[in-house]
Amino acid sequence: MRLSKFSISCFVTAARVLLAVSCLLLGTLFAGAAPDPAFRAAVIRTGPAPGVRYSSGLTIYDEEFRNGRLLSRYWGSNGQIVPDAHLQGENDVMDTLPVDTFRLEIEGQELSGTWKWIGASKTEVKDPDGLLVTIELESSARPVRVKVHTLLSGGPVMVRWLEVTNSGKKATAISNVSPWAGQLWHTPNYSENLPAGAKNVFEVGYAQYQQWGQEGAWKFEPVVNETKIITGDRGKSGWGHPSFFARNNVTGEWFVASLGWSNNWKIGVTSKIQYLPMERADSDARLFFSMGPRAVDPALRVLDPGETVKTPETHILCMKSDLDHVIQAMIGHVRKNVLPATPSEHAFDVEANHRGYIFDHESEEGFKREIDMAADIGAEMFVIDAGWYGPEPNHWFPNAGDWYAGAWLPNDLQPIREYARKKGLRFGLWMEPEAIGPATKLAKEHPDWILKRNGQPVTKSRNLDAANNNRNLDVANPAVAKWMESEIARIIEKYDLDMFRIDYNTTAEEGGNRVQSGFVESSSWRYVDNLYAMFDRLRKRFPKVIFQNCAGGGGRLDYGILRRFDTTELSDWMRGPRGLKVLNGMTWLLPPEILLRTFGTEVPDLESDGNVESQLAMVQMSLPIFRGISPSLGELNPILRDKIRSGVELYKTELRPILRGSSVFHHTPVLEYFRDTPWLVLEYATPNAQQDVTTLFRTSNFGDSVFHLLPRGLDASRNYKVTFQSSGETVRISGLQLMQQGLKIRLETAGTSEMLLFHAEEQ
Repeated sequence: MRLSKFSISCFVTAARVLLAVSCLLLGTLFAGAAPDPAFRAAVIRTGPAPGVRYSSGLTIYDEEFRNGRLLSRYWGSNGQIVPDAHLQGENDVMDTLPVDTFRLEIEGQELSGTWKWIGASKTEVKDPDGLLVTIELESSARPVRVKVHTLLSGGPVMVRWLEVTNSGKKATAISNVSPWAGQLWHTPNYSENLPAGAKNVFEVGYAQYQQWGQEGAWKFEPVVNETKIITGDRGKSGWGHPSFFARNNVTGEWFVASLGWSNNWKIGVTSKIQYLPMERADSDARLFFSMGPRAVDPALRVLDPGETVKTPETHILCMKSDLDHVIQAMIGHVRKNVLPATPSEHAFDVEANHRGYIFDHESEEGFKREIDMAADIGAEMFVIDAGWYGPEPNHWFPNAGDWYAGAWLPNDLQPIREYARKKGLRFGLWMEPEAIGPATKLAKEHPDWILKRNGQPVTKSRNLDAANNNRNLDVANPAVAKWMESEIARIIEKYDLDMFRIDYNTTAEEGGNRVQSGFVESSSWRYVDNLYAMFDRLRKRFPKVIFQNCAGGGGRLDYGILRRFDTTELSDWMRGPRGLKVLNGMTWLLPPEILLRTFGTEVPDLESDGNVESQLAMVQMSLPIFRGISPSLGELNPILRDKIRSGVELYKTELRPILRGSSVFHHTPVLEYFRDTPWLVLEYATPNAQQDVTTLFRTSNFGDSVFHLLPRGLDASRNYKVTFQSSGETVRISGLQLMQQGLKIRLETAGTSEMLLFHAEEQ
């Protein structure tokens, strides 16, 4: 790695970066500007056409009830209320457009046009705090009532869900539902703002891959007079994400919509674009959407008489700004309104995990060697991962389900826990509670507990050896859910855990089904409801325990599951440069301080992915786990030991305080996962612009070896001490110079990096 003699020069934006972002990412100079203050309000209208106007931050959303439909009138991002007189023309076309603000099918019948207005109300609520607005409707075609709940927290993100009640005397079934839908944009006269003949008014970004190890690969495409369908079909929210980003190239506005749902899902985005070449002023464009849970069975959820179910939550942001600010608003919403209050600061401990040299060869002696290394490098928590349980040694996968210490641990785990605590480490334990392995006593005693589709076990798994495939427990079954919850509670109590870590490696894909009250019902809704309720209760029962999420890496990173967990594994793909691209992509929606990344030798060839400084920098820009540092402390190279110890200390003293609550800036936001991209640059800044860390990774030998960095999270009025971590050199430069003229960083070789620390000096 070589650090160039940096220079202050005129700003030249790299052409390759411009090509990658496709004109989507025009930022502002002072990107670190303070966010708008919080504001929330709702106006409920009565009369022949009742409705509600919602205000949260500068975002306004207005809907109206007409002709048996609850309709989206308009969205706005500037806090300005559209006069009713300006909407008269819209009334003439609403009946012909898909502008229903939610969609509900009962037994295959779409209920749009059958609703009766019952009333609306609003109330202040807690946890999360906000103004809750509720509209009550009743269908004239089916004995069904709906409460449309919208939560306003004061920022640019609103959250909506439905409560659906069967008010009839016999069971009925939800066959399709979109908790939020309708029109996002109506953009008249769009041709005045685009090149002649252009129709790419709207572009939609989505996670293009659903496969293991490919999280956060965003791709933007124009949507022109078509419906773009995006689905997740892995039996979990998937290694993609149930979210989309939409940009209006005419107005500069963004929408981001995310479904808090931990099973299969479907998003539809439709554009209607009219272009009249001889009458350019008459050009007109609209964008519509729907999103909700998905199943291949006739019934998503059966409702017994009098039963009420809650749909998934939909989180929607509407904002006129650059992508940096849009991302910061979404991450701020997640921190404030999605993630639970952490039990303690120890949720963000530096972890050491045993899955390195001794996995599937676990022993008490081996665990103690790992603990010695963890304590020596400055880790704060030791975690026993897969391999501690079950009947067969060296077979962690098929043993899942028998949650007792294996014969290779004759003294159980308590001595290991006590040894860790004696060394000053907290103690965590891994479990895959939804899996049932073929080698287990559980599989022999309860074959009826296996998730089934059409009477046959669901056997999809990451394991390519079909004979040893794990299967899913049918968590939709109340008996299974009760057993699973009791096992988790037993494990937490028995081992006095500081942290409990789940995994979920199976991929149920279409999932299970059953005949329920005469309907063929997907098991997914009941499965997710039971899973959520279980962890809600467990968190209350064990308020001091840290709960950590993993699902074959990032197989469940949706907002529904993350309401119940403090931190989460980002991906099982640990190798660079794709591992870096995963972090780059998922920090569009999730804060970096909760995303676990691995340093070590757990997977083949990981140790060759860049120099030590780059490998450390990747985990320092997230939440570090150390796995497989050395076979023993005595065999740990002393030079490597010093680098790791210094990296851990830097993280704890300098970086961790920045990450918590940081503004996130993506200098290379859209990157192709399976082609060379020469640079990846991430910047995190404290909201007060006091401190900033920016790391530049050279991810390919191709392309320009110099990156022209213009930091975005600084204060133009202040002076900064800039530290180059590679050399320890420091310089002092004004924020204005840094943001306008920048630094040129040279890295000649792939697998190298430069980390810059910015500290504002006293004024």
